[in-house]
Amino acid sequence: MGSGNKKLFTQGLSSWRNSVMRADTIDWTERLRILNDVADLITPDLTIEQITSAIYTNVNEIIDAYQFVVGIYNKSEGTITYKGGIEDGKRNLDFSFDATAPNRLASWCITNETEIFINDFDKEYSKYLVTKPIPLAGPSPNSAIYVPLKLNGELVGLITVRTIRKNAYQQHHLHILKTVGNFIVRALELRKISAMQDLHGKGSQKVWRWRNTQDLSAASSKMLMQLTEREKEVLYLLAAGLSNKGIAEKLFVSAGTIKTHTLNVYLKMGVANRTSAIMKAVEFGWIH
Repeated sequence: MGSGNKKLFTQGLSSWRNSVMRADTIDWTERLRILNDVADLITPDLTIEQITSAIYTNVNEIIDAYQFVVGIYNKSEGTITYKGGIEDGKRNLDFSFDATAPNRLASWCITNETEIFINDFDKEYSKYLVTKPIPLAGPSPNSAIYVPLKLNGELVGLITVRTIRKNAYQQHHLHILKTVGNFIVRALELRKISAMQDLHGKGSQKVWRWRNTQDLSAASSKMLMQLTEREKEVLYLLAAGLSNKGIAEKLFVSAGTIKTHTLNVYLKMGVANRTSAIMKAVEFGWIH
């Protein structure tokens, strides 16, 4: 390691090791709470940069995400674009690179459509690459997880966490990252639905509308009848992209009351978060 890289590594480790410590026990209740908060934050009206920022703030509490980034794969152009990447709490510049590059872990993840799990970079990079890659940005990592993202079976990108510490990750971190990746994919899917439905419009933000109940199937109508009128209002405003605070202000109630309503909606619909609730409302034909 050159003197410049060694200095970067030492400075980075010094600023990071005090804020991220390996826990001897796993508090799954707390981890699930944080994941639920992440799910509520990711809405289809957010940009990738905003999604990355929202995830980082929360996921960094349960994963050593010294470096965190979401990459968007453009199949027609054969590129991967990193947007809104964060390193040690600071925003990185956006950049694109060849998705078929022979010595990039992100390219390997995309090409093979398989996750990457590394806890000692010097010893484990050879499982994936012939030679050790040189980072396009920031210091060399010692641990890394890459997870491919798929939308309706089609590869759309990847989500990555990396850190300068060795042996930073366990298998549950991989599962957490996969779960977060699913939140992102669902947000992208909802955005795609909105874009398709607005194709012949003026390009304005999608405005959801309730479908007439007589146009619903018997099963869909029966499911909808389980929701109270207030819960329907909350579901509609969730689809409109409002936060819990925004919904509370709109309905002149407290944020705590809206939280209770959203949890009731999730329970009745058999979902765990707002994005899944919106997806299911679309699938049932309640909103269009």
